[in-house]
Amino acid sequence: MTTPRRTPTRPRRRVASLALLAALAGCTAPATPAPAPPARPPGVATTPTTDATGGVCPVRRSLPPDPTPPRRILDRGELVAGVDPSDATMSHWDASSQRFEGFNIELMLAVARALWPADDPRNRLTFKAVPPGQGAFAMLDKGEIDVVATSLTASCERARRVLFSNDYLDSGQTVLVRRNADGTPEFAGMEQLGGRRVCAATDTTSLAMIAGYRTAGGLRPVPVHAPHPVDCLVMLRQGQVDGVSTDDNILLGFARMAPDTTLVTEAPRPERRSCDHHRDENCTWFTDEPHAFAFRLTDGRELVAFVNHVLAQPRTAVVWQQAHDRWLAGHRDRGMPSPGPVTTGWPPPDPSPAAPRPAD
Repeated sequence: MTTPRRTPTRPRRRVASLALLAALAGCTAPATPAPAPPARPPGVATTPTTDATGGVCPVRRSLPPDPTPPRRILDRGELVAGVDPSDATMSHWDASSQRFEGFNIELMLAVARALWPADDPRNRLTFKAVPPGQGAFAMLDKGEIDVVATSLTASCERARRVLFSNDYLDSGQTVLVRRNADGTPEFAGMEQLGGRRVCAATDTTSLAMIAGYRTAGGLRPVPVHAPHPVDCLVMLRQGQVDGVSTDDNILLGFARMAPDTTLVTEAPRPERRSCDHHRDENCTWFTDEPHAFAFRLTDGRELVAFVNHVLAQPRTAVVWQQAHDRWLAGHRDRGMPSPGPVTTGWPPPDPSPAAPRPAD
């Protein structure tokens, strides 16, 4: 066996800057919202992007699992995963331990452990910071990473650009807002945010879903996009926007980082709810967000099949539950998803259309 070369597990400068941004968010927010929104920082705009599938056309199927490790990964001696260093629940950079931690990190470690059973999996993994959403696909296409391991929604449109693993986490889009002095949210739910500025990261399905939402009263939120979700958190705390909207699993981490914020508590109106994969009736999700790892279309099939094999193992189910208990406590999904029907062609056929929603 080739002796592995030790590779760095962190992009130092990028991680440090994002960690500093998150830390500043915890130090600079005013106790009450500013009376008028200050000028937006560079890179922030109110023009929505056009990634329009989001929670409308989810992908919950993948290639058949295969226990054969990909030879190109074994020969290289490392697996390179693209992660988001500021996602407190899924893949954040921990300054005290000096390594990446989070739900997705635990699953990537399980994959590395299956590839190299005799080795410390952290010595075989290299983590690289990537942009949120489909912004990471360029790095994947260039061969800079082998897998996108961010909080990534598997959608039909994205399946034309990348291969997806089986769904490993079900979530849904909701909203984080400022917390009132009595602990209640400033805005109870999405229905109260018509005409209000709601922020999401550029090139994400979350942004398209904000742009497409209309309240029962006929008002639409004003979509604001910034380079990164944590930028939206800073803007929320400084009174520049009224809400941050993305997947529930990400916002749980933001709420822990910023105790003067809270998740909304009021459900969308019935025809806008998307709660089939939620555990109970206290559901504020208005999209369906199956999470999957993404791989290159050109040479990723063997790795996808191997990852699907790892996800299907009973020991991975134990890892999944332990990681969920640690990082996603309070996330009301129904547990580790079962694999959908296998497909040998890609992209897979679009799922059967659900009953149409009333036009907004």
